[in-house]
Amino acid sequence: MKYTLYFAAASDDHRMAYTFILMDYKSIVAKGSFVTVGKRKFDESFCGHIALQRALRTVARSAEGVVDLTVVLDDNVANDIGFELLDVNPPLYPALCRTTKRILKRFNNFAFAAMNKDEEGLSPEEAAAFDESVTALEEVRTLTGRSRLFFDVIIGSNKIIR
Repeated sequence: MKYTLYFAAASDDHRMAYTFILMDYKSIVAKGSFVTVGKRKFDESFCGHIALQRALRTVARSAEGVVDLTVVLDDNVANDIGFELLDVNPPLYPALCRTTKRILKRFNNFAFAAMNKDEEGLSPEEAAAFDESVTALEEVRTLTGRSRLFFDVIIGSNKIIR
């Protein structure tokens, strides 16, 4: 079955948020967000690989049957990790890059695509992925969001990238 994974990132002065939306031909199958904390919170290569690996593992659990996957990367993410995965740029973290490539081998067929750079040309799914990452950042700014973030850091949630 053919699936499309939309993967986007957004950042503010305090942290970054990565969001994925997995779609089949008719609806959203899975979605999620990851927020960065700690001293590597602005290391886009490190955090991007971790977030993409977690998203791909979710895809492997959620998808049914033989999976043909198209990974649509946000422009920032494509510059940070997309070119590393395509062996255009040397990876900053070779072990993380190898692990991401190994996870991609779980799928029958996979391809990379890039989101449009201009706001006008975005498809609804691409815009939704970017909006979800901005929403995740805005949620962390609230009091309940900060308390949930603190709780997630304490218990070691999978929603946090350290």
